[in-house]
Amino acid sequence: MLSTKMPKILIVGSGLTGSLVAAQIAKENISSQLQLSIWEKARGAGGRMSTSRNPNNQSCAADLGAQYITCTPHYGKEHNQQVSNLVYEELLSGGILEPLKLNINNCHEHEAGTKHYISPNGMSSLVKYFINKYECKPEFEHHISSITKMNEKWCVSTLQGKKDFFDAVILTIPVPQILQLGGTVKDIFENNHEMRTKLENVQYSARYVMSLYYDHSTELNLPFYASYIKDDPVFRYIAIDNLRRNRPDLPTSVILHTSVPFGLQHIDLTVTEAEPILKEALKRSFPDLPTPNAYKCHKWRYSQVTKPYEDQPGVIELSQEPLLLAGGDGFTHSNFDGCVSSAEKIVQHLVSKF
Repeated sequence: MLSTKMPKILIVGSGLTGSLVAAQIAKENISSQLQLSIWEKARGAGGRMSTSRNPNNQSCAADLGAQYITCTPHYGKEHNQQVSNLVYEELLSGGILEPLKLNINNCHEHEAGTKHYISPNGMSSLVKYFINKYECKPEFEHHISSITKMNEKWCVSTLQGKKDFFDAVILTIPVPQILQLGGTVKDIFENNHEMRTKLENVQYSARYVMSLYYDHSTELNLPFYASYIKDDPVFRYIAIDNLRRNRPDLPTSVILHTSVPFGLQHIDLTVTEAEPILKEALKRSFPDLPTPNAYKCHKWRYSQVTKPYEDQPGVIELSQEPLLLAGGDGFTHSNFDGCVSSAEKIVQHLVSKF
């Protein structure tokens, strides 16, 4: 049982899982009984569903992370009411999601009945939609450094020097970042070898992405709108991003993802160091692409979960009093439905404490 009359709850991370937790809390009858905060180390919401814009033309955008959302019949049957009805239908009816219309070359086959969705205004709009349901504005550039138990509360500190106290903390950041936290959290891991080992066993792929921005609709001389790439030493995926998002009316943008082996091999480079390598690879692999108005390179050190937490519980309790939870797709599986499943279990656990 949380001890205060109006408990303060902190969600760490404003990616998909964190935003879903906030939205789910808004649906519960506990929403008026607590004070919710969201702290995010980046400058905007989205996490691995980030959308980046041309600094010279804000109408030209590209999704840096997730490209589309896949819903399989197998998952839909297991979570029909919770996921397919309450989430997908809500997002589709609100225009937040639309069916993926273009064909992606060299995409591996999915089981019959599988559906793919995109977010026409960028994947970050999906995250912002959920956050806005609680009407809780995330606080950005809040990079958590330590979580320490003080007077039956959590004292959460940031690298920027901010401190605040909370009755419960929900971690929705990548598992390796959880393991890097200092304070009482570090002591918890040192005293629970089994939990620490399971957390250390969670694995992620890594990759770089490059986005190209043009001033207007531009002819690119590509034989496809989107394609997975075979036998390229650097790139694994390319898409004309505005067309993938069903937005031919917007200025042309292109997104390229590197292969996982390239990402892992070069993961210790800074983005500044990686950028000339990617630009040179772009010239070799796609010499006919016109010069863009602007570039952006980004590194996903934790791109997709390749090995989740053992038994995929959705959420684990790091501390009961005060409450400290960890969740996200690292505790389920690396897709939209995995984040939905984790968020549901996080909120169920939170509600049980009231």
